[in-house]
Amino acid sequence: MTFLTLAGVPSAMAHCLPLLLRTPPVELRLFSADPGHLLKYAKNDKNKIEDKITEYLATDPDLLPQIGKLVSMAPASNRSAIGRGLGRAAQHCGPIEPKVVQSIIDFVRKLQDSSVSAGYASIENDAPVQASAPSKPVAPSNSLFEGEWNMDVGNPFAPVPLPLELPR
Repeated sequence: MTFLTLAGVPSAMAHCLPLLLRTPPVELRLFSADPGHLLKYAKNDKNKIEDKITEYLATDPDLLPQIGKLVSMAPASNRSAIGRGLGRAAQHCGPIEPKVVQSIIDFVRKLQDSSVSAGYASIENDAPVQASAPSKPVAPSNSLFEGEWNMDVGNPFAPVPLPLELPR
C-alpha cells in the first residue's frame, strides 16, 4: 500500500480537522514564511486572528514556532486573541490528537506571556459549543388503522391529510 501526498501535505502530519475544513497548503506556507502577514490581513480584528490561529494549528500543529514569532511581532492588544486561537486549536485537537494538545499547553507555558496565557485560559472557562440535532417531526398516525393500539381498520376512503408546509 502506498501513501499519497495531497497538495504537498505529507500523509504523516497530524491533522485535527477533516479534509474539507483544513487550511489550504498555500496559505500555510505563506504563514510559515511570514507570520506577520496574518497581522496585516486581520487589521487588528481579534476574531480573525483567533480564527486563523485555530485553523492553522488544527491543520498543521508543527506551526507552533511560527506562532511564537507572531506573538513577538503582535501588539499586546492582539496577544489575547492569539491565546484564544491556541485554546480553540487545543479543543479541536483534544479528542483526536492528545499529543498536540500537550505540545500547545507546553508552548503556552514556555512563552511566559500573560496576555497569551489569559486568552488561552479564557477558552477553558467557556463551555464547549454543542451542535444540537434538529428535532424530528412527530410521525403522523397511520390513517389505515385506528384505535388505542392501531388494531382497528380505519376508513380507506377518508381524505389524506396534506402537510401545511413542505419539508426542506
